[in-house]
Amino acid sequence: MSTYRILLALFGAPTFWVGQMSLSEPLAAYTCYPHQVPLSAPLLADLSVILAMISLICLAGGLISGYVAWNLWRRASHRPSVSGAGEHAFEADGGQTRFLARLGTMSSFVFIVAILFTACAVLLVPPCSAWI
Repeated sequence: MSTYRILLALFGAPTFWVGQMSLSEPLAAYTCYPHQVPLSAPLLADLSVILAMISLICLAGGLISGYVAWNLWRRASHRPSVSGAGEHAFEADGGQTRFLARLGTMSSFVFIVAILFTACAVLLVPPCSAWI
């Protein structure tokens, strides 16, 4: 199994969620609150479109990461076992690949949900609106 695929499976979706938060929040904050006084409308007219595109790109990256993790887990689960003389069958790598792939699958699922929730907030809350 490729080390790069395992790294993508483990850290891809969390990285895309952090990227979504790191791009969307400062952009929205600057366009709605550039100085000491909040604005009633954002500085960028297409702020909602930009935030939606950031969310879609991050969702696509998270889904790709989840697919890679799921595919690695399937392939690691169907790997042939190596048996020793009179010993129980064991996997060639001790099961680390399957464990990391399963961990990547679970992590990807959690962070894909986080990306979706963040995207819902971006799409449902109007820019520069008061929270009260």
